[in-house]
Amino acid sequence: MSNILMKPVDAVCGVIDKKLEKFDPKWQAANGTGGLRSRYYDKTGIAKWREWRGTKDTLTDYVAWLKNLGMMGMMFAKSPVNMLKAFWEYRWMGSFLGSFAFVDRLFEGYRDVDLKVATIHGNQIVKRLCAIIGTIIANDRRLGGGKYSDYLIGIDEALPALFVGGFPQLTVEPLQTLPEFVICDVDQHIEPYYIDVAESFGLPADVCSRCSAETGVTIDDAFPVFGKAAITSNTPCNASESTSMFQRRRFAEMGLEDIVFANAMQHNTENGHEYTLGELKNTIARIEEVYGMKWDWDNMFKVIKEYNEQVELEHRKWEMFKTPYSPLSGISESLYKLVEFGLACGLDPSFTKTDRKVVKIMEKAVKNKYQPFGGTTRHRCFLWAPSAVYYTDFPTWIQNCWGVTIVLNMDSTMGNVIIDTSSEESALMGIAMVQEKGVMRHHAVGGWDNINAVWEWATMFNCDMVICNDNVACKGMNGIHSMLEEEAVRHGFKFFFLPHDLEDSRTLSRQDMRNAVNNYMSVVMGEKPLDPTLVEFDDSEAW
Repeated sequence: MSNILMKPVDAVCGVIDKKLEKFDPKWQAANGTGGLRSRYYDKTGIAKWREWRGTKDTLTDYVAWLKNLGMMGMMFAKSPVNMLKAFWEYRWMGSFLGSFAFVDRLFEGYRDVDLKVATIHGNQIVKRLCAIIGTIIANDRRLGGGKYSDYLIGIDEALPALFVGGFPQLTVEPLQTLPEFVICDVDQHIEPYYIDVAESFGLPADVCSRCSAETGVTIDDAFPVFGKAAITSNTPCNASESTSMFQRRRFAEMGLEDIVFANAMQHNTENGHEYTLGELKNTIARIEEVYGMKWDWDNMFKVIKEYNEQVELEHRKWEMFKTPYSPLSGISESLYKLVEFGLACGLDPSFTKTDRKVVKIMEKAVKNKYQPFGGTTRHRCFLWAPSAVYYTDFPTWIQNCWGVTIVLNMDSTMGNVIIDTSSEESALMGIAMVQEKGVMRHHAVGGWDNINAVWEWATMFNCDMVICNDNVACKGMNGIHSMLEEEAVRHGFKFFFLPHDLEDSRTLSRQDMRNAVNNYMSVVMGEKPLDPTLVEFDDSEAW
């Protein structure tokens, strides 16, 4: 019956779509009358009107937008007084108002099943972030506190929060995510302020801009205050260790106990694993001491079970990523994985439900030999790059402009450890191994083998192209350019570096990053863009 009813609906939609196709920016690009960039105000990331994608896809996009609006509205309604205070207290809080424009750009040009899975992921990302923001602001002692202020614990954003599942009374919240980590993805202009604050106090201008920005947040006293303790770390690199020293002093002034979880730099060794296990046990003991709670193994095993299923579902996605038929790729895949691992990590079962739903859609698409992005993919690419690719909407842009599909980003490879629950000791070792595979932990630090593994990942997912992070302020990555170029030739990959300065878009702009692609694709590859309006445009004022 449903198929019979759908036929007239499809027919009506077909007539409408034919009448209005001239307003579809992808049709415009194909027919030389405009393109995806045509609907934007100059220099901004703000569109004059919503993207017309055809009747069904426009409705899918708009329903997802309404869901995001609803979740943000509920977040505000839970603690409206504290929310208003937060906008007055924290400079970074206002940047979250740009979230709608940010999400819209993430999935620009998406259609059909690509759009469906992307919006499912997008809604889940917004849901989790709203929960984090709502909880922190409602219980921030700067703003008057809340009934759960003493039952929160802050953790360095680069540490996966899985192990805090052993304390079911506690809610774990990432320390730097709101003022620095996520907000820089939404607003490219917020972090330069904090970088300038750090440099005004004498921090050198040539250090990693992420660490500089976090230091600036610390000096500017822009961290929310909650819980009884803060778990700090040297993850992922030496610069982060220096940043933690500044943060630890500030947290002490806030009255928070300092719990240090220090990972081994060289962690791909037996000694490294044992060291991480020891740090994990020490951290658990300190939490018990500070909060007066005992570790709950029953709850920890429940969380591990949830986490293991999320990893298993991720591995099922990987099998479909190897095919040319997966509707999930690009920023909708990598940003979701970054949030799931960094901000949920088994502690939020709603991610498991989302993963199950998306896997079913993907399996159906692969079975039907679905053609992602309307069959416009020219190259399958593995992207080895951090957050600058998010505020530039890079994976979406490179697909729409040049037909390069980002099959996976390096963020997609975080975690993915199946934890052995046959004993408490094996479970602890599994959690320790997850810690070692945190944000950038096994990508850019810990030895040459970690970085050089990019070729194995690219080969596994049948990619013909690799684009590598070139953070101009990263002293570690700057020293291996020629080595990676030689490896690219040896393995037969199309390869180039993507220059950026992480959080500081003043050093290298969005267009500077895009020009690296434009020059390679036009000069080296001799290819022409799918959408000429996306080759060069001024979005310097964009969020």
